[in-house]
Amino acid sequence: MHHPPRPLARIAAPAAALLALLAAASGPLGATDNVPIAEVVEEITVTGERAGPGLWKLRNGDNTLYILGTLSPLPKKLEWRSREVEDVLARAQQFIPANPKVDADIGPIKATQLYLQWRKLRGNADKETLESVLTPDLFERFEALRQKYAPDNLGMLKRRPVLAAGELWLDALSRSGLTPRDNIGKSVEKLARSRRVPIVTRTLKIEDPKGTLAEVAQIPLEAEIRCMTAMLGRMETDLTAARQRAEAWSVGDVAALRSSTVSDQQEVCRSALLSGQKIASLRKEFEDGWFDMAVAALEKHPTTLAIMPIDNLLRRDGPLDRMRARGYLVEEP
Repeated sequence: MHHPPRPLARIAAPAAALLALLAAASGPLGATDNVPIAEVVEEITVTGERAGPGLWKLRNGDNTLYILGTLSPLPKKLEWRSREVEDVLARAQQFIPANPKVDADIGPIKATQLYLQWRKLRGNADKETLESVLTPDLFERFEALRQKYAPDNLGMLKRRPVLAAGELWLDALSRSGLTPRDNIGKSVEKLARSRRVPIVTRTLKIEDPKGTLAEVAQIPLEAEIRCMTAMLGRMETDLTAARQRAEAWSVGDVAALRSSTVSDQQEVCRSALLSGQKIASLRKEFEDGWFDMAVAALEKHPTTLAIMPIDNLLRRDGPLDRMRARGYLVEEP
């Protein structure tokens, strides 16, 4: 049987790829790691071993849930080691990762159909170019940044605005020495496995992967353009702030991270993506599932380690506020 092409791996879990856009990027889709640099770009440098922020401690009597807040993006060459995390894992009964397993129930035929669907919806209606759907001044801003960060990536000129901006954001991060990949989460999970700590996670079931993926095509063009405008503004003025946040995380400066938890750009793009009912429902199911596992661990086990993106952890009405509302004691690092 003919198997779908390798790029299918990028969309085997369509909801997971879409949720990655909520953090100001388009996930792994279209990332290009070997594009030559058109001009010198300031690159973040982190030397020496860094531990990141301390752990949040949530207490329920004698039971404690420790939470490590992760950040994206972080320096590519960050050498991370937290002895506090290692100490907790040495006595933990459970480890809760940040991301769920995703089950889209996709066989080879449906996988091929999804891949073709994805290729089609990446572009604009009637196969219009990006230049034709943007205002001249907005396209000029986009093209100036593309020439700076991804001069050889001509494919994004055929993308719909939200995906073109996401691809360019990933290239801009890469040229600045940053990566959106969850290397810290993978490192902690590897430590947990080496210490034989049970890893508990929930499976996010995508009942209608085609319908979920189709919601990208239904995002209003005006919302996509608002998202792109905000992302271009961040690339023009805020990459320094992204580097500073990465440095703040590496040295455990939670106060600096708290002062800029979620950017306006992220909120604009989040609103565009969550306009789709299926995507919004999956997002809520994921967040509620993580919270329910954390509560169950805190009720049952003396020691549990969990991971959560620090922006989600610190946001108003986030998991810490929800835990306080349940009467648990929350100790800041």
